[in-house]
Amino acid sequence: MKPLLLALLLSLLFPLQAGQENLLERGRRIYLDSCASCHGISGRGDGLVAANLFVKPRDFTLGRYKIKSTADGELPLHEDLYTTIGFGMGQRNSMPAWAAMSSGDRQAVLAYIKSLYPRFAEEADAALKIIPLPLIEPLITSETIRRGQKLYDDLECWKCHGYDGSGNGPSSAALVDGKGNKISPPDLSKPWLFIRGSSRMDLYQTINIGIAGSAMPSLNDIIADEMIWDLVDFLYHEFVHIGELAPR
Repeated sequence: MKPLLLALLLSLLFPLQAGQENLLERGRRIYLDSCASCHGISGRGDGLVAANLFVKPRDFTLGRYKIKSTADGELPLHEDLYTTIGFGMGQRNSMPAWAAMSSGDRQAVLAYIKSLYPRFAEEADAALKIIPLPLIEPLITSETIRRGQKLYDDLECWKCHGYDGSGNGPSSAALVDGKGNKISPPDLSKPWLFIRGSSRMDLYQTINIGIAGSAMPSLNDIIADEMIWDLVDFLYHEFVHIGELAPR
């Protein structure tokens, strides 16, 4: 009985291992075909065209990502990375939206990308500190929009984003990312290019958490939650649904 039991256990174990190997190999193939020209064969952001790109490609071996729903210093969730592949990284960035890539191919390439940074294997999503989202969106009104406009001025958001939201504020020319590479603020008048999305909840998350490795800070510890919503309402009214929600 023992040899039969051992053979049964091995028959169950090896297909699981082979499936994981096949997933990584599939991901590596997709990565080399679609990602390596920018991110490099080794994932260090040193692909053949990297030097010609305005915004430098991500170095996957460092484990640092801009779009996260987790606390500062934490890895992003798998879902964060999956969404980034689908949405891309917005305006003035060479990372396209791979919305047409199948779910299976996205999962495979993510498995390969995560294999380039050991902490992903050591820390499961369940162990990461997630910044919770509100369960209910507060009502947007003319008053919240007005307060949000005042916050946009008082917090000097215009210094980077400009008074008209076009990203031409007086500080915009000097902005750099976490590696010292030059970056530009997004054009708020083009919400379809927002890298985290343009819903009110998307805007809340961006303002609350910030964009890691960029000049966009987290306002979580700077202003109260209701003030974040006021700022969201101003941006949403001014740039996403222009003038439709309340009189301008």
